[in-house]
Amino acid sequence: MADLGLRWLLKKAARRGMAVTASARSATPRRREQHASLRVLTYHRFGEESHDPFCVRAADFEQQMALLANESLLVSLSDLEEFLAGARNPPDGGILVTIDDGCPSVRTVALPILREYRIPAVAFIPAGEVAEDGRHGSSNREHPDDRMSWTDLEELARAGIVIGSHAWTHHSVARMPIERAREHAARSREAIERRLGTRVTAFAYPFGTRADYNTATAAVLKEVGYACAFTSQHGAIRPHAEPFTLPRVKVEGGEGLWMFRALVRGGLDAWGWIDRTLWKLQAAGT
Repeated sequence: MADLGLRWLLKKAARRGMAVTASARSATPRRREQHASLRVLTYHRFGEESHDPFCVRAADFEQQMALLANESLLVSLSDLEEFLAGARNPPDGGILVTIDDGCPSVRTVALPILREYRIPAVAFIPAGEVAEDGRHGSSNREHPDDRMSWTDLEELARAGIVIGSHAWTHHSVARMPIERAREHAARSREAIERRLGTRVTAFAYPFGTRADYNTATAAVLKEVGYACAFTSQHGAIRPHAEPFTLPRVKVEGGEGLWMFRALVRGGLDAWGWIDRTLWKLQAAGT
């Protein structure tokens, strides 16, 4: 427990330090870029758990969504896809909200807030783990493996939340044989479309580290009908970005609104260097 507490403090210090440094740099006048850049935020669960970076408090989430709505920073998945295709150039600094894993608190906690502020969010779900009926877990103390039901997802879809694929089960598609990865990608997409009657164009790699996707998985996703795929690598999306290795920015629990403002403005884009460095260390077996 002490080790977990230390890791929590060290990571928070590193994130805050990077955000402060980026804010100081952004205060220096620079030539404005000709083309827009967008950022995609990643959430997972919502509740009152402490020292859990994957769990964001409801009050914090509401403040964050209010900020995005008030500053007119929101873009939809279709906006992003048109941007990638070169058919649209939305305002610089636009934000797309995404939520991974399909935990019950997405419906019980996040959905009312998304509705109130009219947030065009995307929920990525592992279709093979969705409950057929009833509901798993609770918004107060849910387990990371708890999932919404198809009835829950129907409610999200009716509210305008886009449902995307997080594979068939929450396993790394790059760590499985390519034929199995193809099955995960195709089966998930087909199940969501059949059960919800919506078109699925977006995929989020489970875990999303550099070890969880590659050129082969990108080719498979394109082959079975996806238009884009998201990783957990930090950074902004710029014109002509590779559509099947898109970066995102993780929003963590236990951080203030100033930190959220910073990461929305690029304060954690440089964390991508850490993502790449860790990948090199892992690949080298150290």
